[in-house]
Amino acid sequence: MLKLKLPYPPTINHYWRHVGQRVLISKKGREYRAAVSVYLRNKRIETLEGPLSVDIELHMPDRRRRDIDNVLKAMLDSLQWGGAFLDDSQVMRLAIEKIVPEKKEKPKRRTKAEMKAGVERKVEKPEGKAIVWIAEIDTEQQATANRICLQCHQSFESTGPANRICGDCNQEQREMSPNAVPTWLGKRQSGRAL
Repeated sequence: MLKLKLPYPPTINHYWRHVGQRVLISKKGREYRAAVSVYLRNKRIETLEGPLSVDIELHMPDRRRRDIDNVLKAMLDSLQWGGAFLDDSQVMRLAIEKIVPEKKEKPKRRTKAEMKAGVERKVEKPEGKAIVWIAEIDTEQQATANRICLQCHQSFESTGPANRICGDCNQEQREMSPNAVPTWLGKRQSGRAL
């Protein structure tokens, strides 16, 4: 399984450009493809063959509303162009999750001493990123596909698309739940001990 930390991809609106009758990849799109290609080359990743499972965590650069499906084309094409896999038609399962940054406090005003000293506070522009997990799917085990847990990011056998959290993480959630029922209470009906 590969784990890749990629820069935030351009949206589909910025990925293509119309020039006359032709449709070309824009400058932003070419720069993104080149950055992904350099990253994959530096990690010395071998090209994957066969059916693949791709899980993507999109960490948004800011709190603006965005569609997560607008970045898939640029990301998958860049991974293919960089040599992570032969063709994006190999992807049999694709999962994407959007992670919005927490709300930040407003920057404080400069004090008089800072103004006299000429100190300027720099506001850093947050950069988004994309974390991608690519796993090969065994053709014999496609009926019970291996999925990647949304919490611990470990591979586990799953029987269907609704099962996205592994058994270990499910067990931990049940134990930590405020509604968890101690075993010493015995039988319960409608939430009440009998």
